[in-house]
Amino acid sequence: MDKIRVGIIGTGLISNRHMIVWSKIPEVEVVAACDIDEKRLAAWGEKYGIKNLYRDYKDLLARDDIDAVDVCVHNNLHMPLSLAVMKAGKHCYCEKPMAGTWADAKKMLDSAKELGVKLSIQISSLFNLQTRVAKEMVDNGELGKIYHIRSTGERRLGRPGLDMAMGFSPHFFSAEYAGRGALFDMGVYHISQLLYVAGLPELESVYGAVYQEMDINKAALKDNKFEVEELGVGMAKYKGGITMDIIESWAINMDHLGPTFIAGNKGGLKFVNVDAWGGPLALEGSGRAAMMGQDYTPKLFFYGYKNDRLYDTDLLIPMNSRFDDQFHPELRAYTDNHLHWIAYLKGELSDASRYDTPRIALETMLVSEGLCLSGELGRSVTADEIKSMSKSTSVRKQETDWGVLEYEL
Repeated sequence: MDKIRVGIIGTGLISNRHMIVWSKIPEVEVVAACDIDEKRLAAWGEKYGIKNLYRDYKDLLARDDIDAVDVCVHNNLHMPLSLAVMKAGKHCYCEKPMAGTWADAKKMLDSAKELGVKLSIQISSLFNLQTRVAKEMVDNGELGKIYHIRSTGERRLGRPGLDMAMGFSPHFFSAEYAGRGALFDMGVYHISQLLYVAGLPELESVYGAVYQEMDINKAALKDNKFEVEELGVGMAKYKGGITMDIIESWAINMDHLGPTFIAGNKGGLKFVNVDAWGGPLALEGSGRAAMMGQDYTPKLFFYGYKNDRLYDTDLLIPMNSRFDDQFHPELRAYTDNHLHWIAYLKGELSDASRYDTPRIALETMLVSEGLCLSGELGRSVTADEIKSMSKSTSVRKQETDWGVLEYEL
């Protein structure tokens, strides 16, 4: 397979980030795109020089020259469209979160296995040296016994479509299309990375709550309703005596919520600037992630106590990342989501050597939905309860300017 021919479903905001990356990977040719918004689709096609444009995803999937499809739509459309892609015999790369609920995500994973196609989920936080070094240190026993993990993500005022305009659709805060807010939108990056590094421990129970309390600018809201959480907090318990506390904010009256970390009895790791943008290939210009003048390059610090002395170490992730690029070209596939998926499709990575992003994403869905469910019930919930109570929230029918689009589930 010389080139992977890719189709894209959804030409909204995130698809532009994907196209920046696809344009830098010579093994890939984007040949077609689909969107229910005809004007947006036409403008997108002109921007990227893509001539095969479709309003109905079934027409795109009917093409026999597409090897794989990149699904760039809202949360509750992930499962129905990914399922359609896989049923058409095409490999599927889906944006995060995996779906709107654990039940829908589980169906995606089961379907991929049943249909014999390859499924991957976009989790950019996994694909950098910060994650690789942390994983190596945990696996080598340098942290000793892990007993507590903290997952934090913070925006002081950054609700997509409200405080952050930048082309975000009201679907970002719609119960029908998004289902959930901060926890599922940004929390996936922090929780997924920590669970992977810690070896995907088995969840036992979750206690938590979600909030939507901050004032909303009515002019920004327009005629829409803000129906998702802006803040999620909770505590999860995993087998082996591991606990994880979680706080993920789109909006909160606080300047800093503290670092993300993993604590062991021999040492601890602090994660600074977890990658939630897509790595170097997704960036333009300087190649550094920056927002409001602040550099967001991933960093990692080790803290220890030995021979009655405290010590800490900057693991120099930015510098060592450059050395990896120079001296270890075999790690190229582990530096970017898209590169990883293409290497997997081309057979350069096996099921054993690739990052199993669907499984990691599914475990992230379990604890995230558990936190929301706990808030609704006002009590802690077990992993078995989360699984049994999780229901599909996938969109079945979608009204468009040209008719009703139905999804087969």
